[in-house]
Amino acid sequence: MKFYDYMKKHKVINDEDLAFVKVREDDLYGDQRVDLNSDRFTLIQEVGKKLYGIEKNSIVYSAHKSFDTLPLNNPDMNRRGLHLFRMIFSRYRFPKGQDTTFDTSGLVIQHDFLKDEFVKLVSEECSLYPLVTYKTNENLLVDAQSPGLKHMLVDSPLKSIILSFIRCKESQSKYHYDDASSKFRRNTFIQRVLNKVGDGDEQKVLHKDIFFPAIKFWYFPDEVREEYGPFNFVQADMISEPMLDFFYDQSCKIANDSWDRTRDRSHPEGSMRIFDDEIASMGFKRTSVAVPANTLVIANVGNFHARGDVVKEWTRNSVHGSIRIEQPFRT
Repeated sequence: MKFYDYMKKHKVINDEDLAFVKVREDDLYGDQRVDLNSDRFTLIQEVGKKLYGIEKNSIVYSAHKSFDTLPLNNPDMNRRGLHLFRMIFSRYRFPKGQDTTFDTSGLVIQHDFLKDEFVKLVSEECSLYPLVTYKTNENLLVDAQSPGLKHMLVDSPLKSIILSFIRCKESQSKYHYDDASSKFRRNTFIQRVLNKVGDGDEQKVLHKDIFFPAIKFWYFPDEVREEYGPFNFVQADMISEPMLDFFYDQSCKIANDSWDRTRDRSHPEGSMRIFDDEIASMGFKRTSVAVPANTLVIANVGNFHARGDVVKEWTRNSVHGSIRIEQPFRT
């Protein structure tokens, strides 16, 4: 949904400013045939200046997600849609014709990713790493030398596939390509999740990592059954009207410090939490991504997702990584 169409119904932006937004947004959205490849951020910044008085070097145009500083936590600006402006206009950095379903549905599953001779190697090599869910010096794969993991990082198409979904091709943007390549190298590690029944893990509550499309990926060398606590995901357009209703309401409550504390401390930090009954009321549901061995799962973690629960204690191994670009509004 367009920012103009959504904010018009709230009647918190005057007609003159809304008319200005409509013209710029129509150009960015692609309703008018204008070559904007080099001027898209200029148009985005013009809207930000008009509505909120923000300059092009403002933190608003960065990847900073927490509502911990001005103007991101300004109550009046959020009442006039600042957080929604960031969500929607960050998706305008490329023309509409370049969009993929990854930005909306947000989930890609590739079975039989590696050749058979490497699957067992990767599985065995993963089991040698410590039981840790986050990256450390011990599980980072920057210079992996074991044959299976080295093949995966150097010879398989993993990196090119990941960068293509975040639209960081070298031919499109050298800056974004270098940024994403560096993050792929620094953020890919062996994740071993020791999942326990009723462990109170905050990652099991549906949440989104950031306000714009970003990537996390998991290569599972072993089967992940339903009872093993698979990755959970909500396939929904984050800028559909029911979702924007939720984000508008929550951003205003966070800015006013009236947000529901049961949502967890990460909620005002920009990793918003949502409950299953709220998702259901929008007509969406969480999908449990149980997969066979040798499967690559790529998720847009700008969408809601969670760690699944288990029937009994289980360790889930994967090659895991994440990429979140530094300049989400720039082409």
